[in-house]
Amino acid sequence: MTRFSYPLGGMTRRAAVALSLAALGGSVLRPQPSMQGASAGMGPDAPALKDWPTLDALAQAMIDTRLTPGLSLSVMHKGVMLYSKGFGQSDIDSAISITPQTSLRIASITKQFTAVAILLLAEQGQLNVHDPLSKFLPDFPRAAEVSLHQLMSHTSGMGDYINRQDHSILDAARTRDYSTDDILKLIRAGKPLYRFAPGMGWAYSNSGFTLLSSIVERLSGQSFADFCCKHLFERAGMANTTIDQNCEVTNAVTRGYTPTRGGFLPNLPVSPTFLRGAGAIRSTTEDLCRWHAALLNHQIIKPYSLEAMMTPALLKNGKPAWERQGHEPLNYGFGVGLGVTEDSRRYCTHGGR
Repeated sequence: MTRFSYPLGGMTRRAAVALSLAALGGSVLRPQPSMQGASAGMGPDAPALKDWPTLDALAQAMIDTRLTPGLSLSVMHKGVMLYSKGFGQSDIDSAISITPQTSLRIASITKQFTAVAILLLAEQGQLNVHDPLSKFLPDFPRAAEVSLHQLMSHTSGMGDYINRQDHSILDAARTRDYSTDDILKLIRAGKPLYRFAPGMGWAYSNSGFTLLSSIVERLSGQSFADFCCKHLFERAGMANTTIDQNCEVTNAVTRGYTPTRGGFLPNLPVSPTFLRGAGAIRSTTEDLCRWHAALLNHQIIKPYSLEAMMTPALLKNGKPAWERQGHEPLNYGFGVGLGVTEDSRRYCTHGGR
């Protein structure tokens, strides 16, 4: 699992700290980062990285308790990388050490990039976030009832073609690639296609974000991978971030593992052509810090777009669309979870599995 989390404060103010953590295997990671400021922080004139024994101990504990064979951990403050280290191995068989430049699948952290791509197209006048899905995919069932806003905030009521998929299809997706039409057929075949009426509740839906990435392709005339590279990754200075065009490339670069009592078993990732805008990106912890520095410093989208992204979604009845309630309640914006700490600090978070 890969996870990030960071305080927001005011949208136009610089946040305090930036942290990004990625791991191989099925561990659950809960760092508390924050990103804002200049985009790089790793040039020749950047301050030397700091020693941080408590973070060393946190990371090493994950290795020692066999939560994961390897992880990387990076911390950024006002656009300057303060701490960045790798721990353990990225490939057990070859004993390859993991570093902060090791490229790992970030899974559902991809969703915020998809949301930002939609917001960029909105800034260009090519769409409005309140447009119905039918404007772009007129043949999709009940498309006139679903808005892009609802797809980006998991309030469309749509099911999930990944988490609710037959395991035989997921296993096949590890070693084959899919066209856009293939994925649309899988999404439409979901039973049920809608879990509830659009706008009437909150339910995590990979289907919605894959549909959004298809809209990006239709309007831009580019593949989703090429659009993200040109308009998102390059702008943020993310030199080690990509969306692979086929499963062979991904499987040759990034290995995955599942922890067992006896060690770790190889866990071949699902093809990026299957995951698309829901979870296809491969990145590094340092690049994720650069991304959030650029995003929150308005180098990717304009302030009003960022504000919309970081505003909790509401249901049709005007009530908050809770991702979860209880001890640590969490709302949802566009591709990101939104919460408030006990001392009233706003923060933003998302995991990837």
